Amino acid sequence: MGKITKEEAKELNQNFVKTRAKAIDSAIGKKDAISCWFSIEELKEYIDFVEQEGKAKGIAVNGLRIYFGAYAKNEKNPSKSNLSTLFFIPTQSKKNSVPENEFLASSNMDITEIDGLNDGQYGNPPSAAYPQ
Repeated sequence: MGKITKEEAKELNQNFVKTRAKAIDSAIGKKDAISCWFSIEELKEYIDFVEQEGKAKGIAVNGLRIYFGAYAKNEKNPSKSNLSTLFFIPTQSKKNSVPENEFLASSNMDITEIDGLNDGQYGNPPSAAYPQ
């Protein structure tokens, strides 16, 4: 399990802020989101949904891939206009992948037949750093 300490989390977040946040903020003309929050209940419900959909479609779901995304400039929700986001997409093993490599990202492929999860809540303010 890829657990990290609070010190490692802070270092990762600060590295992001130092190396990317200013450039992104400049590109979109405002402070961008640097965190996204999903409730435990929402994540559990999504995992249950993915597992049920996978079974119904005969797909062996083996994980979730997290993508970085950005909302459109004229998004339905103006408070999210141009901000970064994260979204989850279920994955399955690639056919002919070597079993010992099952958990390598390159051994897994996105499942496009099952809806992803988005619409997490941003930190307050959106640019708030770890820890909040």
